[in-house]
Amino acid sequence: IYSGIFNSRTGINQTNQFPVGENITRSLNPAQGSIQKLYAEDTNLIVFQELKVSRALIDKDAIYSAEGGGTVTSSNLVIGAIQPYAGEFGISRNPESFATYGYRKYFSDKNNNVILRLSRDGLEEISRFGMIDYFRDELNTDFTDGKVLGGWDIYSDQYVVSTQRSKSGSNYNTLSFDGQVQGWTSFFTFKPDAIFSSQGYFYSAKNNKGKVLTATLE
Repeated sequence: IYSGIFNSRTGINQTNQFPVGENITRSLNPAQGSIQKLYAEDTNLIVFQELKVSRALIDKDAIYSAEGGGTVTSSNLVIGAIQPYAGEFGISRNPESFATYGYRKYFSDKNNNVILRLSRDGLEEISRFGMIDYFRDELNTDFTDGKVLGGWDIYSDQYVVSTQRSKSGSNYNTLSFDGQVQGWTSFFTFKPDAIFSSQGYFYSAKNNKGKVLTATLE
């Protein structure tokens, strides 16, 4: 459900308005689980459910012919037609595993015990590059109060993921995927609470009794 428009340039702010007479809702299949993350990219809105990943047109709609072809047209709809990506994959309940660089999105699917990459070619299992057994065992365990934390290392051009089975203790593994060699290249010793890149450097952050300590990886 979405509200009215917001335009900072003209001062229009209708974010507190939800007129019932207008088409302000867009529904997905509830059988695919709850929506865990939304990501806007150009004219597409990528929707990550627990069991499915879909994309929806923003401010546009699609008209389909009898032959199955589609033509994108301008529309007053905020969210247009929803199209699922091929493959029975989702983001499970780990939106914190999401990371993006360019047109590539990386995330985990704990329900299927895989790590995925979403690009213009669609969904691809990157955990199959020499790590099928590893992630099958690693993700097929109890994460009662843990998480699967992901981030993009802009310095080394790699996706970094940390599987943390619990908030405390040493029951974790942090490793990186290099798309240039199509493989998992490194294991690390740190257990981050947050990982991100800024101005060409990669940072890991650790929450230490309310204080955030950062370390730069070069």
